Amino acid sequence: MSQIQSTSATVNLQRIAMAQINPTVGDLPGNAELIRDYVRKAKEAKADVVVFPEMCTTGYPPLDLIPPRETRPPAGNRKPAQEQFVRLNKLILDLAKEIRSITAVVGFVDYDDYNMFNAAAIINQGRVKSVVHKILLPTYDVFDEQRYFTSALANSPVAIEVQGRQVLLGTSIWEDIWDEEVGYGVKVVDVLSQQGSRFIVNLNASPFHDRIRDIRLRILKRKAVRLGVPIFYVNQVGGQDELVFDGESLAVDAKGRLIGIGKQFQEDLVIVDIDPAGIDVRELSEPTYDRDREMFDALVLGVRDYFRKTGFTQALVGLSGGIDSSLVAVIATTALGRENVTGVSMPSRYSSDHSKSDAQTLAENLGIEFSLKNSP
Repeated sequence: MSQIQSTSATVNLQRIAMAQINPTVGDLPGNAELIRDYVRKAKEAKADVVVFPEMCTTGYPPLDLIPPRETRPPAGNRKPAQEQFVRLNKLILDLAKEIRSITAVVGFVDYDDYNMFNAAAIINQGRVKSVVHKILLPTYDVFDEQRYFTSALANSPVAIEVQGRQVLLGTSIWEDIWDEEVGYGVKVVDVLSQQGSRFIVNLNASPFHDRIRDIRLRILKRKAVRLGVPIFYVNQVGGQDELVFDGESLAVDAKGRLIGIGKQFQEDLVIVDIDPAGIDVRELSEPTYDRDREMFDALVLGVRDYFRKTGFTQALVGLSGGIDSSLVAVIATTALGRENVTGVSMPSRYSSDHSKSDAQTLAENLGIEFSLKNSP
């Protein structure tokens, strides 16, 4: 758990927990248990509110585990497996009965007879007090949310009880905060602020790419300053097929100062105290940018989670003695452990002697098993 990032000793601080978890697509029971665990940790840290990533009950992206809109028959005629998956995802909200002394904001898939929604449940005092649907659905790059979901027309802040007082919480989901960056005409977070939100949470499943933190912080700081409200950007972490989610959840105060940041490429619970008056805030420094380190850590996480989430445990890596296979072997060993990686050299009649010896030396240096298979 991250060290508590407290703003001041002022009374009536509001303590927000950002639960940066690593859900697995399709593992409804496992994801539910992960949510329970982080609710417990947030309660132990005496947080008032704990916020989870986008669609953390199902894992993101669930793709065709849920029926696409264009092929979706009327309710009652859907494929049994898809129907059951979505229904069970919603039943996870029975977790609300276990969540009483803290407010939790949990991403899930909501539905009615005709539509499905990328949604967030606001759980307060042991019940689902409100459900918010995502308004801006990305359909570019690796995203295709309009294939599955229906967009909400509008959202409003939800009144929750914090330390015996009613506070208006504004809830948005990922793309809802990227309106200016992508050029949407709808200003979701602006409207939530105009309607009186005291702070805004943004649930995310935002993939990693180079210098993505710079983009996120620029958006958050600009919006927080313009609207005069703290914003909490909670991002999932983990690898899912070709996507890697870096976590690094962010919190900025109403003056655009960085007051909370999660670990990169690791699960984390980030606890941030905010002073509603906005005084005596301890601003954090941004971590030093190290491109090579970030790229390596992203590759390691992607490999580790691909193996873990698909049930594989061991890897065979062809070693030529060259740079490419050497890097792959290092990534695999870091991700899986040396005991789970075997290097295989398969030289041909054209292979040089040093390529054979380099492959063996690499395996010895990494401490992995080595096998030499001569080919014709």
